[in-house]
Amino acid sequence: MFTTDDFIPFKPQHTAIRNLMLLVGYMLIFSWLIDLVLPQFSRQFLYLHSNPIDVLKTPWTIATFGLGSYTLWDAVGHILWLFFFGRIIEDLLGKRPVYILFISATVFAALVYILVVGVGYGISHAIFGAGAGVAAIVFGTAIFSPFYEVFLFGRFKVQLRWIAAFYLFINAISLFNPVFFGSTLATLAGGLIGIIYIAHHTGKINIPLIDGLSRINLKKKSKPKRSASVHIHKPSKASSKSNQAEIDAILDKINLNGYGALTEKEKQTLFNKSKDI
Repeated sequence: MFTTDDFIPFKPQHTAIRNLMLLVGYMLIFSWLIDLVLPQFSRQFLYLHSNPIDVLKTPWTIATFGLGSYTLWDAVGHILWLFFFGRIIEDLLGKRPVYILFISATVFAALVYILVVGVGYGISHAIFGAGAGVAAIVFGTAIFSPFYEVFLFGRFKVQLRWIAAFYLFINAISLFNPVFFGSTLATLAGGLIGIIYIAHHTGKINIPLIDGLSRINLKKKSKPKRSASVHIHKPSKASSKSNQAEIDAILDKINLNGYGALTEKEKQTLFNKSKDI
């Protein structure tokens, strides 16, 4: 049974993916309703324009476009991709990396779109789609766990890498269509961020900026008061290395056989580790 809380974003019990799905859905409803009252409002104040001057006048569009959808079917597509891929990556990495992936991909896609379409080609155009953030989640998940297997339609076992390859293929084709060039360019730019972020996270490359973003904490932490007699145990370096080796072994097992192959103890270990990310 659904309750009112299920449809309120950023409730403590919600996953990051649920919050993103809700925001995409609500942006579609808001843009549709506001356009009924004020025609062209969305295009002027929610869409991201390719002209840098227009963006300076409406800077919030860098965020609003990244949650948008042109039609109901676009929104359903974004939500389904988030649902199937987002749950996997959030189970493996936790909430914060999901938000970092989605937000950084959206911002980067906006910059690429403005520089290429607006500055490079000098074309006046506008986009409104969550494709960049979605692509970051899809490609990021596939890079992190390419051999993870899912059942399509409950019958066909397919590895994530092949689904991501199909997603890349349909977007690559759209890149050659002038009508979809801008939005597809933004989508692929967002997907690139997903690949880079996960490559950094898995140690294949090193980008200090990503480490800085990962350490950002929006919640204020108050310093706990304790008596002088309290002793805090700090784990030794050997213990830390042992814990990391255990996590690496679990992640390798997921890459080879999928999340379902883990034992209950391994799942609990991974869950406890994700809280520290």
